[in-house]
Amino acid sequence: MGIFDFVKKIFSEGANKDEGKESLDFFEIGNWIDEKKGEIEAREEKVFVLIQERIDVFINELREKSKIAESVDINLKKAEDRIKSVTEEGREKYLESVEIFINALSKLEKDHLEEFSKKVDKIFLNFNKGSYKNYERATILIGKEMANVKETLKIFSKEFIKIFEENKDITNSLSVFFLVKLKLEEIFKVSTELEKINVEVTFLDKDLIEKEEENKKIQKEIEEIKKSEDYLENLSKQSKIQLLKEELEREIHSLGQAIDFKALANFYHVFEGQMKLVKNYRDDFQRKFKEDNGKVILDLLNESKLNNKNISSRIENINNKKEEIIKNENEIKEDKTGNLYSKTTRIILDIGNLKNEKIRKEKRREKLIFQKKEKEVEIKVRMEDMGVEVGF
Repeated sequence: MGIFDFVKKIFSEGANKDEGKESLDFFEIGNWIDEKKGEIEAREEKVFVLIQERIDVFINELREKSKIAESVDINLKKAEDRIKSVTEEGREKYLESVEIFINALSKLEKDHLEEFSKKVDKIFLNFNKGSYKNYERATILIGKEMANVKETLKIFSKEFIKIFEENKDITNSLSVFFLVKLKLEEIFKVSTELEKINVEVTFLDKDLIEKEEENKKIQKEIEEIKKSEDYLENLSKQSKIQLLKEELEREIHSLGQAIDFKALANFYHVFEGQMKLVKNYRDDFQRKFKEDNGKVILDLLNESKLNNKNISSRIENINNKKEEIIKNENEIKEDKTGNLYSKTTRIILDIGNLKNEKIRKEKRREKLIFQKKEKEVEIKVRMEDMGVEVGF
């Protein structure tokens, strides 16, 4: 008979086949299990009362048989002293093992029949293992009395096995109840976590809506600023500055091409300091010119008499253009969109993080929902095996 057959037998004995299965709502399972468990535990207590009665009778019989075996005078036996000594030692140690067995059995806690059965089996196993040789030695000269002790143990062992077998359905049904209750607890934990995740997802949705609304508001503010006179004027000035800078680059480059560096080098070749300045300008004219606004090259040209009105005029025009660029840059008003763009960038990052967190929570929620359904199906199957139909 299988584990569920025992449970079905307990709760369906005497039931009419036409009556069908008992029906429960899922939320009623816990109370149903507690009720049936109470009935089984009440039966278990009665079994323990029976077991204790048998233990008391057994211990009295065993001690009585042990006293008889102990009272046999080995010296009256016709045998060598060596044989008598072996027999005496075997009897003494075997009867000590019997007393240890009795004490161990008397001290066993009677809480759960299954555990109690395992402990009794272990006590018998330890006794048989530790006393076998001593019994063999004792029976050399004390056969009948020692056999009576052993027979009492054997009878008691059979009685215990019979009691445990007859009430095996108790341990089996309690095991099923335990498993169902365990699954119910697991479902409760999963449901609790699901509720927590649902609340978290709700708050994430709320945060997302707030962030997206805030972003829309900032974008609208940026668009309004872009239509303002100051912003459009800034764009115009920035465009003008860019054109002036491009013209400046071209003019400086053209000026560098117009200067006769070969003539300058010939003039200053005997003057080490000036020659070094000529080479620096020749090798990187634009950078050197920007550093001093052409003052050094102008001085070199004037001193060598290689300057002319065209070059001086071009240098002056270049410096005037630089001043114009600086003037226009100073006239550019503060760009109010700068801070707003920084804000919207941070908000977009926050929105992305919130969406990723929501996806992670939703994946976890899907996994938990699957686990919950899986456990519910398992409980439903186990309850059906016990003759109970569960509704959700």
